[in-house]
Amino acid sequence: MAMIIDKSQETGCVAPPGLSSSVLMAAIDGELDAETQAHLEVCPSCATRMRQMREFQRRLHLRLYRLFCPTTDVLVDYCQGLLDPYQRAQITHHIALCPHCAREVALMEALEPISDHSAPRGALLCMSR
Repeated sequence: MAMIIDKSQETGCVAPPGLSSSVLMAAIDGELDAETQAHLEVCPSCATRMRQMREFQRRLHLRLYRLFCPTTDVLVDYCQGLLDPYQRAQITHHIALCPHCAREVALMEALEPISDHSAPRGALLCMSR
């Protein structure tokens, strides 16, 4: 990855040009190339910006971690076998990657079956698989 220059970020950089926000985000996401690594090792300003961005990203993740997860109702439908094959495949893939939804499904699977069909929707449990 080539270093992208962001003129607005040069303030405080001891090895101008300063690293752009997009380069720092790539580094945070594990796409750190040798040139960026070398810059971060000698530039406390850019290294501090990267730490601040990483912390901001961590806080966002903590607050929004379930933003793109399926609702509990969809997970209940998944457990009941009520989703079409495409939706079921999507949820299966999501559950494989999301520990939060995987725990919710595991909790539903651990419940005893409810035989009364008049039970509230949230009381349904995971029975198919």
